[in-house]
Amino acid sequence: MPRPPTTVVDIVYQGRERAVPDLAEALTAEVGELTRILSAREREILETHLITEVAGTLQELIGAAERQVRDMNTELEDRPTSTGMKLRLVWRASRKAPSGLAPARERLGQSADAWTPEDRTAVGEFLQTQIARQQTDDTSGSWLEHLTAALDYRAWHEFGVERHQHGRWIPATGPASGGERVLAVSVPLFAAASSHYASAGSPYAPRLVTLDEAFAGVDDDSRAKCLGLLHAFDLDVVMTSEREWACYPQVPGVAIAQLSRIDEVAAVLVTRWEWDGNRRHRREDPVRSESPNPDPLAEATAGSEHLWT
Repeated sequence: MPRPPTTVVDIVYQGRERAVPDLAEALTAEVGELTRILSAREREILETHLITEVAGTLQELIGAAERQVRDMNTELEDRPTSTGMKLRLVWRASRKAPSGLAPARERLGQSADAWTPEDRTAVGEFLQTQIARQQTDDTSGSWLEHLTAALDYRAWHEFGVERHQHGRWIPATGPASGGERVLAVSVPLFAAASSHYASAGSPYAPRLVTLDEAFAGVDDDSRAKCLGLLHAFDLDVVMTSEREWACYPQVPGVAIAQLSRIDEVAAVLVTRWEWDGNRRHRREDPVRSESPNPDPLAEATAGSEHLWT
């Protein structure tokens, strides 16, 4: 059987005829050179545009977060618990924070105008590292998605709650009584709400907080302290509970709507009460006009007690 004829292929590339092995070498070299050029271009774009703009935005956002934490801690300092327990919020690098965050954050705390060339290089390398890592982890994402995820400073940080004990600050997650654990969770949330509402800039702005089945499983003493703190933080509260009436000396005033119903009876009985800080008394409902439509609030909250403070 005759052998097939041998075929020789020469390819013209960059004005020269090349054999296939030579072409493969030339293409490999060109890809390497283009990759180097693109990397240099990417670095140039990052340094000339992204560093200035991203660093400025990160400075504003991180600074705003730190100021808000300080405001919340001022709220906590001004409104101590009745037990004398002192709490504070900390905003720190998370356990999964990228390496190099501490020096990068220190530089981001300065004005970009005051950066030295070494500072710009260090910040640029830190940001590039985050982008490269995101590109490696998410090969299907777009460039915008990579930038959004890589430069999300919130993922670099975490919140913690600390309690002052024996002259030093320790994590609030340590051993404590049931009431102290409830306060350690609740008080920072009240402080956060109070600090947020303070940004309204008006003493007449509402400071509404809604709580559903609040303080379930908490003893009466701790409930009283938590409700007293809501008053101390000057929050307007709407709360539902199956058993809580909020009639404690720590609470200066509450309007209560007790809703009762019987199974298989399409009606809800609403009785109204008031607590004035000393005693609870029943308040007669004002005369209302007849209406063929049922009270939608009563239907939606049947079986609960609503508290307005």
